[in-house]
Amino acid sequence: MKATVGNGTIEVMQADITTLAIDAIVNAANNHLILGSGVAGAIRTKGGPTIQEECNRIGPIKVGEAAITGAGKLPAKYVIHAASMGDEPVSERSLRDSVRNSLLKGEEAKIASIAFPAIGTGIGGFSVKRCSEIMIDLAMQHLGTKCHTVNHIIFALFEDADKMVFEETLSSKIS
Repeated sequence: MKATVGNGTIEVMQADITTLAIDAIVNAANNHLILGSGVAGAIRTKGGPTIQEECNRIGPIKVGEAAITGAGKLPAKYVIHAASMGDEPVSERSLRDSVRNSLLKGEEAKIASIAFPAIGTGIGGFSVKRCSEIMIDLAMQHLGTKCHTVNHIIFALFEDADKMVFEETLSSKIS
């Protein structure tokens, strides 16, 4: 599903985020930037050790912040690490801040396309429905601004059920 918002596009798809050949993918990170399990583990496994090595030089960061590294062997150019948890559990505030800061990192790197997983819904235990509402609202706000280089925001959901929730949320926001 795709929707035009401002001068950009929001897209919801079922995909393994590590296979996307785009400018940046987002890692659902902890604030210590240790690539453990879930999306982070897949990024570590498929991207190779250089991503964790870069994270080690950068981290830790505050919960709610984001950091950017190269993407190692992944087809994307960058990995943006959205620290929505770690020293504290995932919350609406930490999710909102980490997504907003990820978009800002994308702007700083002058990227056009960015893909997000459902941040905080795996090991973090955050509600997929509430996650979709927060993330899609932030994507729409971002694309509604006049000056932005990030103009294609993808929600790459591994599970079909998560994709359906994000599609329902996006559909309700654009109608």
